[in-house]
Amino acid sequence: MTIGTRNLLFAVVALVVAAVLGYWAYGTHKRSGVGKEAMALAQETGRHLQEALSMDPGRPSAETVQAITEYAAAAGRNLETLKRLDAAGIQALMDALDDYLLTSREILGRQAAAYRYRRQLYASTQALRDHMRADNRTGAWVREAVQHKERVEKDYRDYAGAAEALDKLLESFPASVTRLASRSKTAPLVDEKLIAEARKRSSAALKQATDEVEKIRQFAVPR
Repeated sequence: MTIGTRNLLFAVVALVVAAVLGYWAYGTHKRSGVGKEAMALAQETGRHLQEALSMDPGRPSAETVQAITEYAAAAGRNLETLKRLDAAGIQALMDALDDYLLTSREILGRQAAAYRYRRQLYASTQALRDHMRADNRTGAWVREAVQHKERVEKDYRDYAGAAEALDKLLESFPASVTRLASRSKTAPLVDEKLIAEARKRSSAALKQATDEVEKIRQFAVPR
């Protein structure tokens, strides 16, 4: 091999190595950028979730219901944005993020529904009580009383169903947090104590509503 040929070979090898290193560096930079963008989506949803779980379910305001509904919608948008990102090279992280965002969206959606149904239940029970106080035992009064009780029962079923679904989601959520934390040190950690307290408050609110409905069921509404 002549000196010229050897130099040419070295030059070709150097170019190949440079190209490989450049491609590797570009891929690493791209994966890092996608990972940071994806993690930002989870961090925003995590902040919203912590705020929502700190809210009192006993007598939620219309503003509270609206805020949580908007958080649920934002979580849904973040999930859709995540699905459009390039997961090449970071599939495990993206899968963990998908699980985290999906579960967060469902929690927020169920929480918004539970709070909304709780407000409806309060309104329907109050309407029934007001109607019972205006007792005149006419045929129209009896029909309206029956309608009011049926509305209370429907609102209670809707509320209880949403509250129970929310509790199951909250019970499973720490697993999603742990899965994501195992893939990233910057994972948005939601305090397990906060989750436990949210479950306790939700359970107490449901029990209170159940007790109220049980009392209402004792009302003698003639047919």
